[in-house]
Amino acid sequence: MSLAASQNSLQILRGELIPAADRLCHLVEKLGMDAPDGVPEADAEQFSRDLKKLHNEAPAFRSGIAQWFGEDVSTDSRFSAALRKSRHDARNQLNHLFGTIQLMQMFPCPPEFLDRSREIVGVLESCLALVSGTAAIAEESEEPPEASHLPCEPGESAGIILVADDDPENREILDRLLQPCGFEVQFAENGRIAIEKIEANDFDAVLLDIEMPEMDGFQVLESLRESGHLRYTPVIVVTGLQEEQDAVRCIEIGAEDFLSRPIRPALLMARLNASLEKKRLREKVFEQHFTPELARELARNPDPMKMQARQAEVSVLFCDIRGFSSISERLGPSQTIDWLGGVMGEFSTRVIELGGVLVDYTGDELMAMWGAPNVQPNHAELACRAAMEIRKSLDDLNEKWRPVVDAETEVGIGVNTGEALVGNVGTHRKFKYGPLGTVVNLASRVQGATKYLRTPMLVTGYTAAQLPLSFSRRRLCQVRVQNIQAPVHLYELEPPGARPDWAELAKRYQDSLEEFESGNFRKASSILSDVLLESPDDGPGLQLMARIVESMLNDGEEFSPVWELPGK
Repeated sequence: MSLAASQNSLQILRGELIPAADRLCHLVEKLGMDAPDGVPEADAEQFSRDLKKLHNEAPAFRSGIAQWFGEDVSTDSRFSAALRKSRHDARNQLNHLFGTIQLMQMFPCPPEFLDRSREIVGVLESCLALVSGTAAIAEESEEPPEASHLPCEPGESAGIILVADDDPENREILDRLLQPCGFEVQFAENGRIAIEKIEANDFDAVLLDIEMPEMDGFQVLESLRESGHLRYTPVIVVTGLQEEQDAVRCIEIGAEDFLSRPIRPALLMARLNASLEKKRLREKVFEQHFTPELARELARNPDPMKMQARQAEVSVLFCDIRGFSSISERLGPSQTIDWLGGVMGEFSTRVIELGGVLVDYTGDELMAMWGAPNVQPNHAELACRAAMEIRKSLDDLNEKWRPVVDAETEVGIGVNTGEALVGNVGTHRKFKYGPLGTVVNLASRVQGATKYLRTPMLVTGYTAAQLPLSFSRRRLCQVRVQNIQAPVHLYELEPPGARPDWAELAKRYQDSLEEFESGNFRKASSILSDVLLESPDDGPGLQLMARIVESMLNDGEEFSPVWELPGK
């Protein structure tokens, strides 16, 4: 563009913009300096501060026109860059005015103030259209903006937002827009500070300006892309720039969205909530397996060291619903799904509450794990506590579902501890975090052993050895399970609501077991007979007595203290 053409275009812009700015100042003056009648007393002080800001910002916009669009700009050797900067600064000043008047309209106001504020908004729209280089003048708003819908329940946090902007007025406007909607807001005054805060904290979203000192918004986006943060933290660019190439560049680098100032509260909240909803959908993938806290951590900042396959000591729990096939046949598909969903949902809650990973559901069986991805030194204890809580939940579940199922809901639970390869054991199409190895197979077989020992819960010796002494237990037997050669000691933990003399009976049972394993069958039988007289329905006791009698009938020939389980 020639010098004469540049000067002419700016002269025309000034000739249209100055009268509009004069009218803006006149309308602001008519508002006065005091909060009008009808504004609640609790809001009057803030309202008066906003009025004062309008009285300061309107003349500042009027006086800035000569600097932004004066002849000096048209004679600049880099006219396009200079005009770009001028438009950015002018839009920024208009944003201060737009933001303040829109915030004031959100207060309970008398009709006279709302009418005058609409006039001011109309003039601001005219100024914005001129600064943006378009002849179209936006129509005046018929209604003041309503407060944005709160994306969370009162008292809850909608998320943590980082606002990166060097302009304190812009930061205040965004703060006042976001906080009433439940967001916690933090600030960065330049790009360098923004990078430091993003690396040190987990933000749900970032609102990023482009024109900033030390590092501009483009450099911030480039840095975040290189570090991988852009994959998990949505960045919405909120800037005074408006050129299409700026928006394209930001989106290409990795920004989630691009908004030009002045800020439209409803549009900002719509874009922000849409970005956060995408993020929440990522969290839901992890919430299928992990506690809500860990799911948020992994969705915001996935740690490759936690996700990749690695060796770790873990405790694995299998929980199977007994009699599922006969019950489902009687109920039919619809009621079966309702019952199974209710029961498994309750069991899953117990696992998650105690820090477990929900690895899988297989029909009527649940699999969970403790000890990874986060290190849990007490993983065996947590797994056993979850098993006990599942057993406790059966009373309430039966109260609810007995009229529907016409039977008791019963379970078999097996827990085993050991080394496993843990990580994403799914595919590129389906994420599934869990363990692989003998520890898993053995936990499954131990769960199956509950059927033969007629007890709802068993743990292996590896697990029992890691439990605190507060867990009362009894060793039931040594078994060899299918496809695993090494014999395994099985233990039963004191059940919820056990009889007062459970520990004493457990000790006498173990005395009998030791005699049996030593080949002293008659002594073992004598001790165990007394136990069964006091507890005739004790499943492990009845099973041990059957083994003692069989050994006595065979005169101890080919006797082995290790019991070969007849099936899975």
